[in-house]
Amino acid sequence: MEYVGQMRTRSYRLAGDLAIWPFILCLPFMYAPRVLGGDTQPWIIITALLALLAYRPTKFVSKRDLPVLFLAGLAIVVYAVRSDNGYFIIRNAYIYIAFIVFWIIASRGGQEYFSIGIRWTIVVWFLIGAYQYIAIHLGYTINPPGRYLAGRMGPPSITAEASYYGSISMVQLMFLLSEKPRKGNGIFASFAFASVLMSGSLLSMLLLIFPLLRLPKVYKWTVAIVLPALIVLDYLNTSTGVASRLVHIFSDGFTLDGMLQDASLNLRAGHIYFTMIAHFWGSFFLVSPIDFMRQYNHFADASGVLIHTGTNYILPSIGQMVYGAGFIGVAVAALLLHRAQETCDSFSRKIEKTLFILACLFNPISIANPFLIIYARQRMRAESPIN
Repeated sequence: MEYVGQMRTRSYRLAGDLAIWPFILCLPFMYAPRVLGGDTQPWIIITALLALLAYRPTKFVSKRDLPVLFLAGLAIVVYAVRSDNGYFIIRNAYIYIAFIVFWIIASRGGQEYFSIGIRWTIVVWFLIGAYQYIAIHLGYTINPPGRYLAGRMGPPSITAEASYYGSISMVQLMFLLSEKPRKGNGIFASFAFASVLMSGSLLSMLLLIFPLLRLPKVYKWTVAIVLPALIVLDYLNTSTGVASRLVHIFSDGFTLDGMLQDASLNLRAGHIYFTMIAHFWGSFFLVSPIDFMRQYNHFADASGVLIHTGTNYILPSIGQMVYGAGFIGVAVAALLLHRAQETCDSFSRKIEKTLFILACLFNPISIANPFLIIYARQRMRAESPIN
């Protein structure tokens, strides 16, 4: 009887482990093929729900995870009560529901599966991004599933836009650098690094400070020499990537006016300032109504330098959390950071991980992004894995 019980347990665990594979294989295609009008496509959440029901189900959720999951659910209710916009109620609910699902899955162990999924995604995104980058250089028109404006950004690969391509590639790179020593990490890290450069995303480039601090000294010197050379080569040979983005922004000189005249930077800076400073306390205490576009455009007019926003989308993820759920959204972010710290083996790694996740939340990366959740739940080692 004991043998039969062991066989049943082993069979049940095998079936559960098999359930994670659709999710792993779907990771590169979370934004494509497109069947819905927005950035979010159904493939990743469908496979995540399958994994939620069957992957390592001996303990559905840890008791220590209940507070953050409860607050995420409460954030859905608070937003729904305060808003009368049906579309954005559904969108906000999806963000927190996806966060809950991904958090539970990533907390169940099986780090090897997530490692395979991230490497698989890096390769697919790099190959498609490289094809798009070369095609643009040769004068061909690309028709990616995501948003692309020639001369203003790099290719988006198969993500929603170039900033997603670059920023999420940065999360993938940090995951690789945080793994325990593993042969072959170098080639995947190189692909992820190249994707950041090809994306032309300045926000992603700013995040490069984190992996540079993580690298051994010999690699830091290599990057310090190679990175400027690659940017110059990009400028001389193509009309996409980081160089063209910088030329577009500073075409009239290296001034703050040039940066503010760039619509993307203007809106991002304005949204961050409005949600995290100017309107913070009204949102934090849930005393202000939810009507972002009207409120922000009034604020932009008063500033004299900010441009109007055309939708209710809030560009920084943390700004959306604060504006929509106030102190509850802040609590979700705080618990996310606290639980992420627990996976670190030194104080310096705790600081690194906290600052990097915060930087991601000020980028377009949402807490509903599975790569960010996987990275937050990953155990960090003191040594560098690149070899």
